Amino acid sequence: MKAGIVQRIFLDHYERYKSAHPVSDRARWAAWNIKTCQTEQQGYHVDECPNGDYRVILHNSCKHRSCPLCGATETELWLARRKLQDLSCRYFHIVFTIDHELHTIWRWNRKLFTDFMLRGAWHSLRELLRDPHWLGALPGAIGVFQSWDDEMREHCHLHFIVTAGGLNPEGRWIEANGEFLLPRLVLASKFRGKFLAYLREGFKELSPHGKTKEQFLVPPAGKSVQRCLNIINKVGRKRWHAKIEPAYEHAEGTYKYVGSYIRRGPISEKRIVGYDGEKIRIAYAHPDKHANSTFTVEAETFIQRILSHVPEKGTHVVRAYGLFHPNCRSKLDDARACLGQPPYEPLTDLPCVQELLSRMFPEWQGAVCPHCGALLRTVYFDHRGHAPPMRRAA
Repeated sequence: MKAGIVQRIFLDHYERYKSAHPVSDRARWAAWNIKTCQTEQQGYHVDECPNGDYRVILHNSCKHRSCPLCGATETELWLARRKLQDLSCRYFHIVFTIDHELHTIWRWNRKLFTDFMLRGAWHSLRELLRDPHWLGALPGAIGVFQSWDDEMREHCHLHFIVTAGGLNPEGRWIEANGEFLLPRLVLASKFRGKFLAYLREGFKELSPHGKTKEQFLVPPAGKSVQRCLNIINKVGRKRWHAKIEPAYEHAEGTYKYVGSYIRRGPISEKRIVGYDGEKIRIAYAHPDKHANSTFTVEAETFIQRILSHVPEKGTHVVRAYGLFHPNCRSKLDDARACLGQPPYEPLTDLPCVQELLSRMFPEWQGAVCPHCGALLRTVYFDHRGHAPPMRRAA
């Protein structure tokens, strides 16, 4: 299908969907951006040839994190930063999953719930890997939160990219066994205990440390705090799972895999293989895990599934830990020295959008002057359209 198919589906069916379903402000804002991306309602910008040979006026992208038309350049910058920070070692890819009964709490507490999940996973990894019995060192890790499965249904889980080794307290690099990092059941059990403890604490109204309003979990509509605590206790008696894949030689492939979850929402437009005006046929991202290569959903179900995964404002779905945390810059440089790498230099001279697009799509001619071949530069930006009519009226 052509680019913009998700926008077409929203234009065709969102008003009907909205009239039949309650829509939160968060979802309404996402829908407006998806419908108006790269249209006059988002404003415009002017790109110009530095030699004065060419000038073009283009509509702005919405830059919303759930819009499938946006996010390519931000993802490319994120990958460039990871490449500069990378350590010359093998990497483990770890997936943490939770019991689906907890999704009802997530729906009403997306930001704090995501924070608790990432914190619980990292604290579990850090505590176990610092034990000399397993590694005895501090690794570097990148954690990514994802709330959907192959069919865009609710499935909250975490992807962690962890160095197969770390820096010990004496400043030496300790190499991990590439075939075995930690026992999966031990890691899953540790994560379950820490994450559920954070959830219980989030429902407590009194805390010796004091909490702000943003640090309280809210019980879902129709459920009491005690009912939520009962759910937590129930899932705490079940066995949880953590998948640890054998170490990869480098992290580039895994970074690209999880990088696709950072922006563009729960689906890539490349997966949409058919739309007849009412139903959408979608290719599975992991066809080896399914009996069929595609599945079909009604248009309103498609919209509901996309909007159900829009995160709350301020939610950080990607976190850096251990040697990759900004506060561990000196330790990262020590680790790089042990591995024969120069000190880490952050990416400060950010490339322009046109340069990024030229890197990503070498054959694309939209970023260069058709007369002299020079890279176009943005000389004017207009934001007038960057608000839905209802917000301007308010």
